[in-house]
Amino acid sequence: MVKGGKRGGRVRDKWRDKQWVVVKSPSAFGGGFLNYIPITVSELAKGRVIENTMFDILKQDPTQHQTKVFVQIDKITEGSATTIFKGHEYAKEFLRSLIRRGSSMITHVHDYMTMDGYTFRVVLIALSQKRLNSSKKHEIRMIAHKALEDKIPKLTVDQFVQEATMGKMGADLLAAAKIIAPLRHIGIKKTKLISTPESRALLMAKPIEKTVSSSTDKVDEQT
Repeated sequence: MVKGGKRGGRVRDKWRDKQWVVVKSPSAFGGGFLNYIPITVSELAKGRVIENTMFDILKQDPTQHQTKVFVQIDKITEGSATTIFKGHEYAKEFLRSLIRRGSSMITHVHDYMTMDGYTFRVVLIALSQKRLNSSKKHEIRMIAHKALEDKIPKLTVDQFVQEATMGKMGADLLAAAKIIAPLRHIGIKKTKLISTPESRALLMAKPIEKTVSSSTDKVDEQT
């Protein structure tokens, strides 16, 4: 008997069951064409996070490859998927190129909410021209936090996304922090969407549903 022989039967081609949908960029970037993705079931594809670069979205400057952007599928209708901004981060290669000997790196992490109720975790990074003591680092963190705390609540989610990913926010922070020490770079290293008005509404509704159901069960038991 020959071992390892192949069993009979046709192998099902899973790719034939898939459909290709057009993924559109978030409204902050104009909602234009981003890429194609294969899906099997539309409902299961909702919530999928797709990684791109700023160059994939804007197609302007090759240096935009240094910023990764994450978008999440929100709705799929008639072969087209709309997305929301899920977050961004510096590419590892770009981050390594910023770090040099003889300088200090300052980081700051905090959650901020836009004027329309979107909460983002913001990671700021600053790199100095020369080594700084702890006092200088603390001052830079405080100035950056105050600037972000004043600015972000006055921005819509689309405005925040644009300023955080396209360098405007970093330029404003540099102008505010350079009075403390000379800086080579300061910018928003990473953002992550923590909550939306819709997600918080769902969380608030769940305990109410449990309370109503539990009280109904008690009434049924008494009767």
